[in-house]
Amino acid sequence: MTELHAGPPSGTYDDVSGERISLTGRGGARFDALCFQPDGAGPFPAIVIGAEGTGVNAFIQRVGAGLAHAGIVTIVIDPYRFDGPPDPEDYTDFDALMSFINNLDFVRATHDMLTGVEHARGLPTVDPERVGVWGYCTGATLALLAACVDQRLAAAVLFYPSQPVFDELGDRTPAHPMDLLWAIHARTLVLYGDNDVVMPAERMAELRRRLEVWNVPHQLVICPGAGHAFCSEARPLFQQQAADDGWQRAVAFALDALG
Repeated sequence: MTELHAGPPSGTYDDVSGERISLTGRGGARFDALCFQPDGAGPFPAIVIGAEGTGVNAFIQRVGAGLAHAGIVTIVIDPYRFDGPPDPEDYTDFDALMSFINNLDFVRATHDMLTGVEHARGLPTVDPERVGVWGYCTGATLALLAACVDQRLAAAVLFYPSQPVFDELGDRTPAHPMDLLWAIHARTLVLYGDNDVVMPAERMAELRRRLEVWNVPHQLVICPGAGHAFCSEARPLFQQQAADDGWQRAVAFALDALG
């Protein structure tokens, strides 16, 4: 069987160092994240990555290392603080994944993304004005929310945000992400498949309308033949052409937006 492979080809580079770091979240609780740094003194741009609903797995670590290889310091945030699904490599246990996603505190997880942003800005190797966010699925929702809150961010790369609207509003989900798009100042790249059940044609048209009427500096890319989570390395989600094209587009966009 052909191996499914999205994003960068490797997670190991001679010019990249990676480590697990500890951050202090809002409220004082400590949580772990991953940090990948290119060789050299910088100053480099930086990107904070929101992992998808599986939590941090080999794919998201390759993304972090691959962006560092391209010259970008990366901080990878696990929305569950490394206490999520027992096997982050398993995309097939949909019921387990949805149980964790449905119980996620999006407010706390968004603040974790913002903590990662502030940590990146404070690194001696990072230019604090050239920081962006990037995410996949649920992690893209968190990146979107972070971009709505932090108007200093220079770029946002959003691979098929899974929650353009929440099933219901509450303390953990206080506002629909699509209703907050007006607040984004960052240059924003949004990627969806044209068969994404999360973003049917009517909602896609409304997303496009809002991005335009609210003057969000954006590119909206619709990937033909792809459904939701087309970078996820499991059948039937994975779509090789969309994953390859999306990676190339996203890296080029980030390097341009972050200068």
